[in-house]
Amino acid sequence: MSEILQRIKEQKIVPLFYNESFEVSKNIINALYKSGIRVIEYTNRGHQALENFTKLKEISHTEFPGLLLGIGTVKNRQEMDDYAAVKADFIITPVISEALVKHALEKNILLIPGCFTPSDVNIAYQNGLKLVKIFPADALGRNYIKSIQPVFPGMNFMPTGGINAAPEDIKEWLNGGAIAAGLGSSLIGKDVNEEELTLKTKNLLQQLNHN
Repeated sequence: MSEILQRIKEQKIVPLFYNESFEVSKNIINALYKSGIRVIEYTNRGHQALENFTKLKEISHTEFPGLLLGIGTVKNRQEMDDYAAVKADFIITPVISEALVKHALEKNILLIPGCFTPSDVNIAYQNGLKLVKIFPADALGRNYIKSIQPVFPGMNFMPTGGINAAPEDIKEWLNGGAIAAGLGSSLIGKDVNEEELTLKTKNLLQQLNHN
C-alpha cells in the first residue's frame, strides 16, 4: 500500500475510465502515460472489462513500465478474485462491507473501498486500511473530508464522482483534506482524442504541482 499511496499523493489525480474497445482503452492509457500519469483505474463497467483489463495488464510491463493499473467498480468477492487473478495492482469498490474487506485482507488484495458515511470509513479504519475512496464526492461536498478527518487519524481520502477536471476545483478538494481526486468523464470524454488528452492531462498535472 505504501508505494501506491505515495504515487497517488504525488500524482494528485487518478484517472478512471472504461471503453468496450481494447484498442481505444490502450490508446487512452497511452495518452495518459505520455502525460506523466502512473496510476490509472480501469472500471469494471461493461462486458469486455475483464478481457480488456487482462490484455492491458499483459502489455503494461513492456509498453507502460512503472504503471500501476487497478480496477474499479468491483462489487463482490467473485469479481475481486477474478481481477486479483489477472494481477490488478489495486481494486477499488463503490461500496464497503466487512465481508469485502475481510476477503481482501485474507487474499492479500490491495483494496481501496468506496465510503459515503463515517460508519463506512470506520469499517476501513478498524481493519487497518490506509486509503478510502469518498463516493459519490459531489453529493457530500468539499468540506466533508475536513469534517471527518480528525476522527480517523492516519486515514487518507480520495474523493471520486462528479469532480471537475479543473485545477482550481481539484485544489479545493486537496485543501479540504484529500490526497488526490478520482477523475472520470470530466477528464476522459466519450470522443477522446489521444493528443488532446495527453496535453490536457499534462497541463493539469503541471498546474496542480505549482502551488
